[in-house]
Amino acid sequence: MTQVAERFDGLNDPAEALLALYRQPPLDNLKAPGFGSPEVPTLSGSTLLDREALDDALSRFSASFGEGADRKAAVSIWSKYHLATVSIPALVANLLLGVELPVALGDMRVEVGEKGGTVRLWLRDGGRPLASLAPQVRFTALFDEHCAPLIEALAALSGLSPKVFWSNLGHYVEYAGRTCSRHPAFAGSGEPLLHYLELRTLPDGRRNPLYRPVRYLDLGGETPVRVRRLCCVKYRMPDEPLCGGCPLKPENRPAKGRC
Repeated sequence: MTQVAERFDGLNDPAEALLALYRQPPLDNLKAPGFGSPEVPTLSGSTLLDREALDDALSRFSASFGEGADRKAAVSIWSKYHLATVSIPALVANLLLGVELPVALGDMRVEVGEKGGTVRLWLRDGGRPLASLAPQVRFTALFDEHCAPLIEALAALSGLSPKVFWSNLGHYVEYAGRTCSRHPAFAGSGEPLLHYLELRTLPDGRRNPLYRPVRYLDLGGETPVRVRRLCCVKYRMPDEPLCGGCPLKPENRPAKGRC
């Protein structure tokens, strides 16, 4: 696997290499993670598995939408902010640098905004080289040691199906894979992740909860339309429109007899 130093003009620190990626397209419009000692108040990732602490964060976030806000919709929206903040940099480092960021819940911290939502990921360092390129191994720290236990906790507190949260995660995972593949210096680098999303069953026999989270549908336009497989239930909030890629939007439903 190519050394980080060879790719980034002598940079030998994975954290600096990742931050360098975030300063150039197609990642320059995304918020980079922080490294080292946080300069702002943060929560340990493991705190999010404490039922009382997580419930407090979710309650504050729900209250920010006003009195009577739908709790299930608020929790789903909270998960979208958090899962995007954690998964995108972890996957960028994985796919472009060959590095595993320390994103297991016990290894990272999150900066929480005034409304209770995750606004930035904080990591102690830039991680380590991937131990293996096998799909059941290279994505373990993110999917199995962060997302899976957190999704279980969110589902228990909200009453939503875990499938909703995995779908929210999958939306960003697929985005990360395609974004990495179109990086001018790393063409096709997202293919291992995109292949992972095509696995109905994982190599160890488990059902893949990230199987095909989005579809590209021919709806009669010039290009296929990106549509989520499952709705994020944001529509349960008063005055909240359906997302652009929502499968509930009439214009995102294939005409009868058309794929």
